[in-house]
Amino acid sequence: MNGGLVGIHELVGGLVVVAFIVTAIMAAIQAAGGNAQWTRRVAMIAAALLLLQYVIGFALLGGGSQNSPMHYLVALLAIIPVGLQHGSGRVLTARTQGVAMLIWSLAAAFLTIIAYMSGLAGITNVAR
Repeated sequence: MNGGLVGIHELVGGLVVVAFIVTAIMAAIQAAGGNAQWTRRVAMIAAALLLLQYVIGFALLGGGSQNSPMHYLVALLAIIPVGLQHGSGRVLTARTQGVAMLIWSLAAAFLTIIAYMSGLAGITNVAR
């Protein structure tokens, strides 16, 4: 059963990476002064996909699957920029919000890319 769940985890991981890259592109448009009214919504979708990815990952761990410690560490570190994206929007001015969103989106994209690649390289045991 976990073999199929691993495939779903890989698919959702790819979607997470794409979602955070799209968020970073939209945040760059917003930081440059463009109108990116969908940036927050796309960031929310990316965060929801990341949450789904965590749930699937914990289900895999519970089922006996293993991966590299780096995969776990980097994947969990992605929570930090995602939390900053969504937690400080009310504190910043509209001008600084675009730049901050760009920085946090790039950090989240970078971390999710590393987590995805280390996950693909580090699958050591898929319980069947």
